[in-house]
Amino acid sequence: MSHSTRFSRSYPLPSLTSARLVPRVNALSKSVGYHLETIFLFTKSDIKTTLVPITIFALGTAPVCRSSPVENTLKAVFWLWSVLLQFNLINQTVLPEEDAENKPWRPIPAGRITLRNAIILRWISIPLCAMLSSYFGTATLVSCILFTFFASLYNFCDGDKNGFVKNLINGFGSCSLALGTTLVAACDTASAPLSETLHWKNFPELTIFFFVIITTIHAQDFQDVDGDREVGRNTIPMILPEISRISMPIVLPLWSVIIVALCHPPSWLAAVFVGLSMVIGFRFLLMRRVQDDKFSYILYNAWLSLTIVHMGLYKRQAPQVISWAMEPSMPPFLSNNLTRQLGVC
Repeated sequence: MSHSTRFSRSYPLPSLTSARLVPRVNALSKSVGYHLETIFLFTKSDIKTTLVPITIFALGTAPVCRSSPVENTLKAVFWLWSVLLQFNLINQTVLPEEDAENKPWRPIPAGRITLRNAIILRWISIPLCAMLSSYFGTATLVSCILFTFFASLYNFCDGDKNGFVKNLINGFGSCSLALGTTLVAACDTASAPLSETLHWKNFPELTIFFFVIITTIHAQDFQDVDGDREVGRNTIPMILPEISRISMPIVLPLWSVIIVALCHPPSWLAAVFVGLSMVIGFRFLLMRRVQDDKFSYILYNAWLSLTIVHMGLYKRQAPQVISWAMEPSMPPFLSNNLTRQLGVC
């Protein structure tokens, strides 16, 4: 057989190999896409209520990173999403039967992943998040450890069973998330001493955020009184059914006025902010059906997002008198930006 004949017979082989390879590549891409969608569904509920608002908060309150603002923003979003994934893996594997009734689209009740595999992924996510956080510095690692502690306290130690404890854990957990995201979004935080980086005076906006959360977050519990009673939870609307509702048209407008006084937003935004808080507060007081409470909670999330926008986009962390007291104790990476970032007075 001649050389040309052998070559002509072997020529169809590449097309035959391609015909076999293409279906495998398609199957692999579908499998990867399926698993990525499964991971996304674990965090889907938190995109609008946590990921977006806390990202805005962090980008607004962190010292501006002029050298690589886009890169640091993407890093901050990825860190926040990773820690939220860890929380959801913990939360959704503790009582999956609740999701089967209330949120059947989540990965476990939808059958996209078995409970056993989700639990394995849960335990893998904890050291992975710690490793990711350590890459961004010791202070970020501390934020991650604190958040993991509060998430574990909430899910494994019945921290959600008492309404007052639940609100406190929500406050500390939310501030841990906001602190870590702010540190990742900032520049040069890893070079500062840990005690200076995490000094409470450097983050007055987190103090406000903490008290806003612990005094108002029970807004999420009005709609779930019957379900919480079935699983043994004793939330604030159950402990103080009337007082908890009466407090809403008082506490929400009060916080709105305080934040407007600190932030000095445009008049139209201040009016929307305060007006929305009054509408939400009186809805909780006067409209008590489950469907009404669900819609009121949606409005509450809008109000909470506006609260974060005020503290973030306008960078009005504290009155100037407080900033003067803070500057001597602040690390260089914060004090150099303080005057530029504070807008009060």
